[in-house]
Amino acid sequence: MARSSPLFLLGAALAVVAAAAATEAAGWAPVADVQELVIQQVGRFAVLVYSLAHHTDLAYVGVARGETEAAAGGAGGTNYRLAVAVTKPDGSAAQYECLVWGVPGSRLDTWKLRRFRRIRLP
Repeated sequence: MARSSPLFLLGAALAVVAAAAATEAAGWAPVADVQELVIQQVGRFAVLVYSLAHHTDLAYVGVARGETEAAAGGAGGTNYRLAVAVTKPDGSAAQYECLVWGVPGSRLDTWKLRRFRRIRLP
């Protein structure tokens, strides 16, 4: 049986560390165009689901900014972290940060609203 050289083992270990660092560095990427159809649909989805679940009447205005990342785990998909602008029932404007997971092009019932919280504007 052949013995592995220490240099080979060191090289293999460095390759594993580099691959892990590259995966970790990928993380969240800014959305280049918040007017893109899928981004607008995700924003509308978040406002609609929150409004229905909490019996509020928020009116979707648009996405102010956003980030995406490939979702970890076996399900795949994409995580969307968006700042959405809304109008409240009293006519005042507000922004909410939402976190949505979904697979573009999949059925609506596979999408999930993970977080929806108000952003305090200065």
